[in-house]
Amino acid sequence: MKAQTINGVPYLVEGEDVYVYSSVPPIKIGSYVANELRLQDNWEQITADWLAYYRRGLANQTKEALEKAAQLQKS
Repeated sequence: MKAQTINGVPYLVEGEDVYVYSSVPPIKIGSYVANELRLQDNWEQITADWLAYYRRGLANQTKEALEKAAQLQKS
């Protein structure tokens, strides 16, 4: 599997199969054939749990960074 940017968005690609970038385990969401990305009809449903997990992690990282910045400003 290799990282590939398609239409400005990073994905993991193996052959014609396209997966969500950085999902563990890889989540297949479509195919890339003849320079055309074809998403599965249910791609939103199959990525919903991973997206919620990703957003929670991002929110936590942002909160921690803001708290650290606030502490540094107090110094």
